[in-house]
Amino acid sequence: MASDKSAPEDGPPPDPFEAELVAYLDGELDPAAARKVEARLARDGAARARAAALKKSFDMLDYLPRPEPSPTFDPHPGQVAGPETGRVGRRSGRGGPVARGRLRSGSGRRLVRLGAGRARRGRPGETRSDRLRPVLWAGGLVAAVFAFAALGFFVTAAARVPRAPTRDKAPEDAKAEVSPRVVEYLPLYALADDLAFVAGLARTDLFGDDPAVTFDPTLKVPVEVAEKAAARHSDAMTKAFHALPPARQAEIAKLDQDLFASDPKQRDHLLRALEAYAVWLERLPEGERRGVLAAATPGLRLDVIHKVRAQQWRDALPPSVRNKPELVSQWQEDEAAHRERWGFIRRHAAEFAAHRSPWPFDTEPGRKEVVEFARHAFKIPPEKTDPKSDDAKKCRLSWDELAEYRRTLAQAERDGAWAWYGLVVYELAKAHPYLPEAADPKLLITEPKELPEEYVHVLKKKTTWSFRKWPEFPLEIHRETPARKLTSTKLPPLGPARPDEFKEPVRTFVTTVLESKLSTAERDALRQAEGKWPEYPKLVVQFAKRHELSVPGVTLPGPPSRWETNYALRPRSMN
Repeated sequence: MASDKSAPEDGPPPDPFEAELVAYLDGELDPAAARKVEARLARDGAARARAAALKKSFDMLDYLPRPEPSPTFDPHPGQVAGPETGRVGRRSGRGGPVARGRLRSGSGRRLVRLGAGRARRGRPGETRSDRLRPVLWAGGLVAAVFAFAALGFFVTAAARVPRAPTRDKAPEDAKAEVSPRVVEYLPLYALADDLAFVAGLARTDLFGDDPAVTFDPTLKVPVEVAEKAAARHSDAMTKAFHALPPARQAEIAKLDQDLFASDPKQRDHLLRALEAYAVWLERLPEGERRGVLAAATPGLRLDVIHKVRAQQWRDALPPSVRNKPELVSQWQEDEAAHRERWGFIRRHAAEFAAHRSPWPFDTEPGRKEVVEFARHAFKIPPEKTDPKSDDAKKCRLSWDELAEYRRTLAQAERDGAWAWYGLVVYELAKAHPYLPEAADPKLLITEPKELPEEYVHVLKKKTTWSFRKWPEFPLEIHRETPARKLTSTKLPPLGPARPDEFKEPVRTFVTTVLESKLSTAERDALRQAEGKWPEYPKLVVQFAKRHELSVPGVTLPGPPSRWETNYALRPRSMN
């Protein structure tokens, strides 16, 4: 019978992978099926782009915080189809989406999927309009939830801003037009105070290292996904914006201007951090969420956020660890180090993806110059050197540091991983700062027999010294000599303390390059320090760094700021 047959489908047949992808993103596949989807995503760029587009659409439901329903809101206006069973019934209880006046993102996704599934399969006797009705109903419900959630949140957010007097309100027909971009980002802007607050959220110890903030640099997400999503809710967002007090509207417009005046890469990072914060805030228990929003200033709010996240981290520790403060501290240090390393990887994600070498390793001369600096400044001994040999004793690195240095250098030369080598060299240079060597061997003091007799008695105060190491050994002697603090005592310097005492090319650098860059005050300070060691050479290094200069063979080659930007685990610009 004709009535027993399904109505023919209009349009292309459904893609089975689409349903699997939706279930995978919602965490509903068994491990075997999930691995199958992951394997396809790994080899199929189009599938990855589709996954990113779906995830963006799903996550929009998470960006809106919990609304505060009106006291007159009826939590039971009707009946709702249960997303898991399809039966008609009334949701109840504290956790129910209707009772709370909101729809959780997971439930919203299942509702949309349920309607879409019915439209694809069909039932006997159904027309096309019958099959599309669940889809339209689900879409309308999601849109309504978006509008209600936005309105509820903006009313809550506006409570923190002093309301303008009634006489200052503009007539309904005189409202200024709001920028479409502000409408698009309004659910995020409403959570932020200003650009400084958003930058605080993007710190690595808050949301800067959240997985949602990182992304695959080779993946290009279709722009139209966000544009279509924004268009669906633009009317509700525009009304919500005009419902805010004028002062809050001005703050949001200023935040939008500041964000889009910044570097595009930095702006993207800040917006992603703001999205991660929005999701986190929405999922907080009600009391903690109110505590965050009630903070009097942006700075205090960041402090509250940091404390809540720190407590969440401690609560997630195993009980056997949580009750041992010293172990918790160790885990915190390890977590911070891990976070900083991942921050370094993210900063160089584009280079890693394209197999490019960052500055200064992008040229053969640059690579050779850094390797030669490290060999000289750290006194790297040749491979297979006897640990008891003179060369091994002069090495300024510990055996673990030396092993890491050699491993990363070999990897860089073999695989082109120069970014890791640059990080290791930068960290070692910070841990073992160098000072210029003397042209006269008598001023290159690295063992007791080379000390002036005025310092020999100091050796009896310690049992361990950095023998054979420059400048560690003379610096230790200098620190352990109490007489150096007495103005009436004239002690001979333990190293070069005048330009003409430096070995070339440092001597020429100081007298020509550095002198030409110094201000009058800096030049006077340097002259007053002449004859004092280590004050004079330390001042040379300090002034060179201030003027973006590299002391030959003493500091890393190239502008110091470029090293910090590229290789510091926490560069100043990202703090």
